[in-house]
Amino acid sequence: MQGRFLTLVILLLLAAPALDAADVQEFRKVDVFVTNEDGDEKKRDARLEIDADAGEIRVVDEKRGAERAVYAIIPIAEVTALVYSTEEGSRWGGIVGVRPHSHWLALRSPALPAGALKMRLDKDNQRDIRFALRAATGLVDDLLLGR
Repeated sequence: MQGRFLTLVILLLLAAPALDAADVQEFRKVDVFVTNEDGDEKKRDARLEIDADAGEIRVVDEKRGAERAVYAIIPIAEVTALVYSTEEGSRWGGIVGVRPHSHWLALRSPALPAGALKMRLDKDNQRDIRFALRAATGLVDDLLLGR
């Protein structure tokens, strides 16, 4: 009996740090489009981080994170809209008659300098990102067919 109790205590001690760890959802393969001082739009490889504990959404450099570049920090409470759209590709894919699609998502918030942040999502994680943002913000993304 004491052996089981000791095992239970050890398991709880090992699991306790994991319970206190920050719950940050991270999504790679996000292209964010930022406007520089000249008004030119530049594509940057980024990752989207949803930090529920801090109450914010961060878009940072894909490889080195916030230590290299922070493209946007948006308080979750200040996100006013999620706008999702797809765009048919301009060239044909590997299968005859099928064109690749681009998946676009705009986050709208008064906390952003331009009022919105435009991102191109990877086809493999776009659905996960959209559902995670829906869960974090409580907003349902508006679908715009064709851009």
